[in-house]
Amino acid sequence: MKFPKKLTTINIILAVSLVLIAAGYIFYRYPILGDDTIIINVDDDSGNFFVSKENVKEIIDSLKLDNPGRRISNMQLKMIEKALKQQDFILDAQVSRDLKGNIIIDIAQEQPIARLMGNNGKGAYINKEKKIIELSDNFSARVMVISGEGADSLMSPGFMDSKVGQDFYDFIDYIKADEFWNPQVAMLDVDKDFEVTIYPQVGQHLFEFGYFVNFEKKFNKMKIFYDEIIPKKGWGAYRLVKVQYNGQIVCR
Repeated sequence: MKFPKKLTTINIILAVSLVLIAAGYIFYRYPILGDDTIIINVDDDSGNFFVSKENVKEIIDSLKLDNPGRRISNMQLKMIEKALKQQDFILDAQVSRDLKGNIIIDIAQEQPIARLMGNNGKGAYINKEKKIIELSDNFSARVMVISGEGADSLMSPGFMDSKVGQDFYDFIDYIKADEFWNPQVAMLDVDKDFEVTIYPQVGQHLFEFGYFVNFEKKFNKMKIFYDEIIPKKGWGAYRLVKVQYNGQIVCR
C-alpha cells in the first residue's frame, strides 16, 4: 500500500519540526556561563556572612570558563564545585542543574565557635571541625574570644590534634552549646599552662577558673555565684571570683 505523496511530505515536515523542538529544548536546558540562570544559595542561617553571592560570582569568573556559543559541561560544573570548596570560609559547595536547566550553587559557610587573639598579634578562628581558619576581611563573627599565650599555642600547626588541644576544644564547645554560658562568657584569657580566666559579658567581675579540667563542676560553682551570691550581695560586691578550689568559692 502506497501513501499519498502529500502525506509523506507532511510526515517529513513533522519529523523535522520535532527535531528542531528537541534541539531548542536542549539548548534551553544547558545555558552558557554568564546567563541569569545561575542561582546561588548561601546558607547564612547561622548569622555568619563570610561569603556573599558576589564572592561566588568572582570565583566563577576567575575560572575563565566563559566561551560564547559553548554550553557548560558536567565537567565544568565539577570544576566550579572544586574551586569553591577550596576557598576560605566555604565549608561545602554543591553545584548541579535543576529540571529547568538552571545551574544551582549551594554554599555552606564555615561556623567558628571561638576567635583566637594571640600575644604575637596573630588571630584566627576555631571552627566546629576543630580546624584553625584565618580571619576574614569581610566579616567578623560574634563569638567568644580566646586571648593570651594559650591562644598562640592553639594556633600552632597540629596543636588541635594533641590531647590538650582536643580537651580544650571540648571545654569551649561546652560553653558554646550551653544556653546560659554561651551568651554570658565573652572572653577566655589562657596562659601558657592553659590556666583560664573568664571574663563575663555582664558585670565587672571575672572568674579565676584555673586549669580547664573538671570544667563542669567549676561552671556549677559559677552558677551558684549568679543564683545565690549576687542576689544577696549585688552585682558590684566582688571583682574576683575563684572557682578553681575543690568544694569552695572564694569571692573578693
